[in-house]
Amino acid sequence: MAELSSTNASVSLTATFSFPEGVSAEIKQKFDETSCEVARVGLPVGAEAAKPLGGDYSYSGVHDHGKLPEPKEGGDIALLLTMVKKAQEGSDELLTRIIKEEKNVGRKPKDAEDAKKRQKK
Repeated sequence: MAELSSTNASVSLTATFSFPEGVSAEIKQKFDETSCEVARVGLPVGAEAAKPLGGDYSYSGVHDHGKLPEPKEGGDIALLLTMVKKAQEGSDELLTRIIKEEKNVGRKPKDAEDAKKRQKK
């Protein structure tokens, strides 16, 4: 769940991760102008506009019928885009960690297995 709040030209985004199956943990991540540097919205300086690859939805400077105008840089929209990207990165890191931990459930550490083999000898 993500919550967006805006007060007097200040924008923040809070991502809340809740877990099912009796896990009472809840993780909240807050993103605002103090934790996010405003990203560039348009092309990097000096980059040429080029048709994007399929599935790439970032600004490319080109659309079906030709070149697009440069987007406005800075401001609340650019900050919001940065915060959403940071929240997505946080979500990806959390989910990757959970998946890795679930794969290791029930698996004995290799060191423990080696110790048991040595004891049998």
